Amino acid sequence: MRRVITADIVTAEFNAGRTAIAAARGQAVITPSAWSRARELGVTFEQGTVESARKSKNRPAAGEGTCDRIVDPSGLVVVRGRSVRLGEFSGAGPDKHIGLLDLVTGGDGSPMTAGIMSWRREDSFAWHLDYDEVDLVLEGVLQITIDGRILEGRAGDVFYMPKGSSIVFGTPSRTRVFYVTYPANWAAASAAPVRPQK
Repeated sequence: MRRVITADIVTAEFNAGRTAIAAARGQAVITPSAWSRARELGVTFEQGTVESARKSKNRPAAGEGTCDRIVDPSGLVVVRGRSVRLGEFSGAGPDKHIGLLDLVTGGDGSPMTAGIMSWRREDSFAWHLDYDEVDLVLEGVLQITIDGRILEGRAGDVFYMPKGSSIVFGTPSRTRVFYVTYPANWAAASAAPVRPQK
């Protein structure tokens, strides 16, 4: 029987001082709300290496993202780009369909988090950054609205958003973005969890 990891379990682990939770593929199911809570708190899930992921015949739970990762004993991490399947990020608010997957996190020993995020025009959302972020547009058009101005980027363009920015992540059609945030444990470092703006 697989272990089910909920948002309450993530909160309890974080309150106990743990920022990484063992959740081996095929042995644990992580609920979508657990993914959201973990992102808020800077908690990561240790899901094993690419070898264990390939041996598993189980499909991920609804809303959960996956990727094949190689974790070298030196600490080097390789994520196979073609294997990336985004999960659902519910932290942007109700009725938003944001695809998201953290690929490298503090659980890997990294001071930064890196991942991929994707959404359509109707799922654009307001956000306040309690961390520094760099975004590389992979596909489509990314629009960042800040102080009433819209800055637009296309595939290959890079955005830097400083900590404290209040923005709208937007797109006129759809977009897919590679992001890096610093620090990896930004939620734990801030006084309160980041919440979407209304």
